[in-house]
Amino acid sequence: MNNIKTFLIQTIDNIVTHDFSFTLIEAIKYHNWYENKKIYDYWLQENIPKDFIMSHLKKDIKDTIPVGSVEFILSYLNKYYNINNIKPLNIPKQLMKPEYLKRWIVERATDTNIINAGEIPIFVKDNTKIKGWTNIVETNRGYPPGEYLISEYVEIESEWRAFVFNNRLVGLQNYSGDFTMFPDVELIKKMIADFNYSSAYTLDVGINDKGTFIIECHDFFSCGLYGFSDYKVLPLMFINTWNKLIGG
Repeated sequence: MNNIKTFLIQTIDNIVTHDFSFTLIEAIKYHNWYENKKIYDYWLQENIPKDFIMSHLKKDIKDTIPVGSVEFILSYLNKYYNINNIKPLNIPKQLMKPEYLKRWIVERATDTNIINAGEIPIFVKDNTKIKGWTNIVETNRGYPPGEYLISEYVEIESEWRAFVFNNRLVGLQNYSGDFTMFPDVELIKKMIADFNYSSAYTLDVGINDKGTFIIECHDFFSCGLYGFSDYKVLPLMFINTWNKLIGG
């Protein structure tokens, strides 16, 4: 590694608050200890820094990786790269298969308010931007104009987050529901192979009486770890995703 990568880690009221930030700091310390030299560095920052802070860090902008909330990352992308939006992965087209979905899902674009005239609630999520309009829409209730991923609302007994790097499953953590209900790992591996995505990401799956099914995917930034702590790959996952976001 020619240039030391510096992680610009967000604080809130001068406190590190995100689980991925705590774990990344420990991973940085691990790498520097294991190699007996500085492999990575980090800088704690409350807000997106002024240009003079970059000069103070004496860093090429490409060697600095922001880590924090979605809003923190978007502000940084806007300021330094003139990137105003990140399209969510949601459910990639490669994974729109009955064996993975186990419920009906449609993509819909509309320029008018739509009423849910069905007999059951639906889950509506913006398909164009992170942190867009998302809600469970009851029958005879509407949702605003936009482009959405719309799915049948189903009960979920257990939810798990799979961590994927270099098209390999590197972690699997329960984050909601019954932790004794273990997902179908071979099905998850099949999803990973079908998606064949070059960047690090998370793949959330649910479990109910129909078995294991995909909930959604996320590029690996601002993602809760829920106990995932593979120090060896964690910094590389952040770097890999950041390079993808900036087109590097």
